[in-house]
Amino acid sequence: MAGHFERLMHVLLTPAARAFQKTLWQPPADIYRLARGWLVKFELAGVRPEELEVQVCGPRLVLRGARRDVRMEEGQQSYRMEIAYNRFERVIELPCDLEGMHLATEYRDGMLLVRFESRGSDDERAG
Repeated sequence: MAGHFERLMHVLLTPAARAFQKTLWQPPADIYRLARGWLVKFELAGVRPEELEVQVCGPRLVLRGARRDVRMEEGQQSYRMEIAYNRFERVIELPCDLEGMHLATEYRDGMLLVRFESRGSDDERAG
């Protein structure tokens, strides 16, 4: 019984299995505190900018989108798949209200940069 459980866990936790589990794909992010706000960088290799949606709700930044698989050749078959495809959602919560801040986005080299800058009021900045 223990061997069966270990095999099952191995199958469920392999990269190929994770690629097919929609709820597990969340793009990695780096968060930086700036002098007048925040910078959040998302790694989104292979995601087209038109597939992205950015929302702000209080202290939360919500990123939604999709990475789609591209068929290279007619009749190709998968041998090994480690890249996650499909829809994704990532929620980042910061220690301040983001709605009153200036928002700017830039998509460059597979990275989405989301900048929040204070509009001049110290009340909007986190300490």
